[in-house]
Amino acid sequence: MHYSVVPSDSSKNASFSLFISTLSFGSGWFSLSFAIPLLAQNIGYSYVVIGILGFLASLPFPVVAFIYLKSGYRMLRYGTIIPLVSLTALSLLFYFYYRSYFIPLTIIASLIQAPWWIATEISLGTFSGTRNAEKYSAGWGIPNALAPILMGVILQISGYEIVFLVSMVAFIVGALTSPRPGILSMKNAEKPVKRIYLLSLFFAGIFSGFIYFVMEPVLRAHGFNYLIIGGVISLYGVVAAIGYIILNYSRDLNISTYSALSALLIVPTALIGVFLNIYTIVIVVILAGLGVSISMSKVLSYIAGSSDLKRGVFYYETFFGTGFMAGSLLQDVLYQYIGKVTILIMFIAPLAYAMVMLSRKWQ
Repeated sequence: MHYSVVPSDSSKNASFSLFISTLSFGSGWFSLSFAIPLLAQNIGYSYVVIGILGFLASLPFPVVAFIYLKSGYRMLRYGTIIPLVSLTALSLLFYFYYRSYFIPLTIIASLIQAPWWIATEISLGTFSGTRNAEKYSAGWGIPNALAPILMGVILQISGYEIVFLVSMVAFIVGALTSPRPGILSMKNAEKPVKRIYLLSLFFAGIFSGFIYFVMEPVLRAHGFNYLIIGGVISLYGVVAAIGYIILNYSRDLNISTYSALSALLIVPTALIGVFLNIYTIVIVVILAGLGVSISMSKVLSYIAGSSDLKRGVFYYETFFGTGFMAGSLLQDVLYQYIGKVTILIMFIAPLAYAMVMLSRKWQ
């Protein structure tokens, strides 16, 4: 893979600005996204409506990633700055009108946030400085682990208004520190990407959609307080972060092995369909968090080594995003009309996939 980079920001601080801007965006978005399913449940919306909101939170990703296959500098810059400015205004609107206009505000926020992730990921190679991918991962990984528990504390002792103020301030800081992308020209002789290996990303997406848009409101409906719910979601982020670190230093295995292992670690989520208690949930979150980290690191590395950066982002967003939509909307609909046994059924599917992957390895 060959890159020709003309950085538009030659400042030595561009790499640091990337970290601060990503940290700020992550803090704002993960605070907002943690609160949205809980607020929907609090207002009285059904699981179906909450599932639709989860669907809409992920739907823009493959669409925007496809559009960005032909992106230039201007599109990248718009994608990194407009979402931050827009989400600042939306957070303020949430503060005043979250009960009256909850649905339209949530839909707009979901649509607006997608370009930031995709434009930033494509732009990583254009920023001056070193280890920008690592800074980006740390920037969103820290709030992914910490924001839910902190927002859980705020919701437990105060209210949703404070969450929206925190998000607004974070988005402002992100906009002020956002580095300008450069021009990235890529020439790459692509190797064929075997789609069967990418299905582990689909299952990782299912679990991610499930934990935010199904488990959060279900736990609240069963009497768990905000602090415990925030702790569960933060545990997921912490375990995933630990997984990234371990995998960075572990011996490389065959991609089929990684795909199978990722799917197998997500399978125990099916137990929640039988045992809905905090002990089962903690075990499931730890195992699935490791499974998701395997998929999002090793499978993404496989994609990156087989396709150019823009196409790699498109593959990732399509498989992970489709899974997220299924884990949120489909599971919420099934839970609403059939019950928690559908959780058992949905998360048995990764077991069949893992067996296929292992059998291919043994042949």
